[in-house]
Amino acid sequence: MKVPMNPENKKKCICMTCRTYSQNNLKSRVFCAMGKSEKTLQMKGCVCSSGPVSIEYKLSGYYYCTKGAEE
Repeated sequence: MKVPMNPENKKKCICMTCRTYSQNNLKSRVFCAMGKSEKTLQMKGCVCSSGPVSIEYKLSGYYYCTKGAEE
């Protein structure tokens, strides 16, 4: 299911708790809605599946910051 990019999902987002996010100095959030980062990232772990946005929209993927948005 496509995730809308809205203020509610931004508030629920847990991207900033992820090691991949912090280790790569990312600033954006809700990658499951907006798509992958423009940076080339080193994967350091993923918390995507445990977040409220992922649970609410029944997402099954990981590493949206590197692979792109859920379709």
